[in-house]
Amino acid sequence: MENTLMPDQYVLVDKISPRFTDYQRGDIVVFTPPSNWLSGSSGTPYIKRVIAVASDTVDIHDGHVFVDGKELSEPYVYEGQATLPLDPATHIWKLTAGQLFVMGDHRGDSQDSRVFGPIDKASVIGRALIRYWPLANFGPLSAPRASAASSITP
Repeated sequence: MENTLMPDQYVLVDKISPRFTDYQRGDIVVFTPPSNWLSGSSGTPYIKRVIAVASDTVDIHDGHVFVDGKELSEPYVYEGQATLPLDPATHIWKLTAGQLFVMGDHRGDSQDSRVFGPIDKASVIGRALIRYWPLANFGPLSAPRASAASSITP
């Protein structure tokens, strides 16, 4: 998630509001990785950004992410990195009810939905809201919002 989050920074996770408001594109979420993808993670939760929600179609090509045919504006992506599918044969995902497509902001070094596919909302622990440690970096995490027909923008 660099540069949004750096190693040894800690976040406050909101487990309550998702019961009342659904996850949206741009949310930063903490989740348990899929059981078929515990590649050395020993069950440690992951933190990634929601790129797409149920009924969206994600297509990654030409170094960019498209949701429902519209290219996303992603100012949070680590500077200078293109977004590439990790397997050229798999670059389109159609999400079904109860699924989220998540990606790290540091695309060149992220194990995310490009690897293990969409995640089930049931695996999400909550939204990461506030960076609280170290104190010098205390503050809210940015979560750009978008409607189904628009790009993610700050």
